[in-house]
Amino acid sequence: MPIRNQSIARSVSRRDFLALPVGLAGAVVAGEAAGARLSAAERPQPKTAAGLAIAVGEHRVVTREAVREPQLFKLRSGDLLLTFHVQPDRHFAERRGMRSSDGGRTWRAEPKRGHREQAIGQGADGTVLAPDIYTFERRPGEYVGSFFRSTDGGATFAGPFETVVRVNRVASEAYPTPEHFPPEGHPLRKFYQPLPAYYDAIVRQASERRGPTFWRNLVERDGHWLTAMHCHFHADGGYRTILVDSRDGGKTWSFVSTIAYRYLAPGDGFCEPALMWVPDGSLLCVMRCGGKLPLAQCRSLDQGKTWSTPEPLPGHGVDPDLHLMSNGVLACTFGRPGLHLMFSLDGCGRKWSHLTPIGEWRSSTYMGIAEVAPNELLLVYDRNESPVGVESDPAKSYIGSTLVRVTRAAPTE
Repeated sequence: MPIRNQSIARSVSRRDFLALPVGLAGAVVAGEAAGARLSAAERPQPKTAAGLAIAVGEHRVVTREAVREPQLFKLRSGDLLLTFHVQPDRHFAERRGMRSSDGGRTWRAEPKRGHREQAIGQGADGTVLAPDIYTFERRPGEYVGSFFRSTDGGATFAGPFETVVRVNRVASEAYPTPEHFPPEGHPLRKFYQPLPAYYDAIVRQASERRGPTFWRNLVERDGHWLTAMHCHFHADGGYRTILVDSRDGGKTWSFVSTIAYRYLAPGDGFCEPALMWVPDGSLLCVMRCGGKLPLAQCRSLDQGKTWSTPEPLPGHGVDPDLHLMSNGVLACTFGRPGLHLMFSLDGCGRKWSHLTPIGEWRSSTYMGIAEVAPNELLLVYDRNESPVGVESDPAKSYIGSTLVRVTRAAPTE
């Protein structure tokens, strides 16, 4: 979750979701990786509305070695890459990964790459780029980070390699040293930790001033890579989402355009973008504005040079994920409160409908989706089983999954 010092007082309220009650729309997950059985009364029932039939399946535990914020990426080989926090919500939270080669039925540990890998993409030639999300200012307008690269379709990765992001006007901010952390006992102290050793080599040649943040999707066309990042420009009152491009395989990135910014926009501004090319040739970006607030989307018809005005969506909350299914339906996750899906039957996000609850339990409500068989989405989420009304215990967290069947169908009478 993005946190900025000048808005720290607001970040506490954004985390009030941790006190949400357990219950209702999704059925309780109880059991280990072999799969949790739900009673007929608890199991979500198929819903058929005009043009679409949706059925949420049984819930399974993927791993109890995780804490929160799962992200899922499907390689062209069919393998699934899952990453997740192994620390609670804090600056520079560590992430690890797992891989499935059978559509999410079984998982195995993935060799560790960056400290916080939370962005990834695969090009037409099979190359996979996976940056660590953080960058650091080397000089004004130039920010250094790291990435891993696969040249065998994601089977193996090499790295870390240096990546350089060039964007002017970014209001970089130094990460505080431990003596400047909030004091022990302060409610915000838990969000701070010393800068992890992974970043030592980067900050030695740069600084501890953080720059733009990579997020979720890298997309490629004709050797030209694009990704959306969030940051603050000088005098910005909230997060700004920008587009950057790379023409050298992720070694350097240059500013293209601002996707979304509005002065004094409610909530967080525009952050945690999900970017993808959609079938009509446009570039679609769906973004977080804040818990309980509508998601926003922008569209570009000229390869990202200019963007439409941010449009509020039916879905709300944080960290949307997008996935285009083989049946032409575009799916989008959203949540906080609750965990939900919505769908665009035109495949391009021109119209969203069929809002579908997945569950309502204590969670970051960050999710990931990927199609694992025709008409079947695998959805991953996190859940914490701490009692309601007490501080969340990371040891009681796990990553779970469910299959969501989505078929085009005529409405039932």
